[in-house]
Amino acid sequence: MFRQVFILFFLSLILFACGQEEVSEKKKQRTINITTSPVQIYNFKDQESAIGTIEGLMDPTIRSEIASSIKKIYTKTGSILKKGDLIAQLDDQDYRYQLELAEAELSQLKIRLNGQNKTYQRNSELVDKNFISPNALDEIVNKKNETEELIKIQEARAKIAKYRLSKTKLYSPINGKVEKQIASIGDFLKIGDPIIQIMNNNRLRAHVPFPERLATKLKPGLPIELKSPIVEEKIIVKIAELKPQLISDSLSIDVIADIVNQPNWQAGGSVRGTVVFKEISNLSVPEQSIILRPAGQVVYVIRNDVAFEKSVQTGITQNGNTEITSGLELDEIIAVDGAAYLTDEAKINITQN
Repeated sequence: MFRQVFILFFLSLILFACGQEEVSEKKKQRTINITTSPVQIYNFKDQESAIGTIEGLMDPTIRSEIASSIKKIYTKTGSILKKGDLIAQLDDQDYRYQLELAEAELSQLKIRLNGQNKTYQRNSELVDKNFISPNALDEIVNKKNETEELIKIQEARAKIAKYRLSKTKLYSPINGKVEKQIASIGDFLKIGDPIIQIMNNNRLRAHVPFPERLATKLKPGLPIELKSPIVEEKIIVKIAELKPQLISDSLSIDVIADIVNQPNWQAGGSVRGTVVFKEISNLSVPEQSIILRPAGQVVYVIRNDVAFEKSVQTGITQNGNTEITSGLELDEIIAVDGAAYLTDEAKINITQN
């Protein structure tokens, strides 16, 4: 009995040892599938981006300059206007009467002055002939001078009446589109009451808040790339100015750039601004090839189907590429997909990218 147990135990040890050798052999033969890429030169940009807003520099609200009711409106929301187009007609009856009255009174004064000039001329001849005293002219001269001053006053009143009458017709001061109709036909307007708002996209202004840490790098004149969600094309303009004070709630710098003659851009929308401070040409590898290990950042260089671990220093990461500042040489082949599963001197199998 004891002999049989001993034989079974001995056979078990032999089988276990064989199994261990088989597992060890499989480990030695294990390879990891990866894709590779050469170390290349890439043009990196030292840049910063932020989201801002667009305001219109030419979006006037047309307001009444007189007190009157709206008789007719010639536009509506969405209408395209040219500079000088008639927008609205206000009730002008009272202002016509005021102009007619001012012109009639002015005419009356001119008739009076004409009579006074004739009287002065006749009396001057009588004085020359010594028929009347020179003092008789004084009263006539005083009345004539008074009438001349009244004419000046009445001419000014007539101009005011004519000006007010002209304000019963409202014209567009710019080319643009009616953004909003505020008043309606029949509404009585006081001086300053709004009628319509016009929007013009020929001159817009972008406000882009950048972090305060960029205060020493941002300067007027630097190019800034602007992108709007509603427009496919990007535009590059120059920074016009920086607000002298930080935005208090976000501790950011308000970077201002003007957008000129871009009819598809819209005031009130958002804009993404990107400032490129400088461009750097340097070695680069795909972003996913950089692996973080306890010793730091590493990549795996492939030689003869073996992966060798190399420590690297990185810089800018952009568009899926990471700048290598030290640790690699141009055209070295490095592991990309599958690199995270590698160890130093691991055997690999390169698959198609």
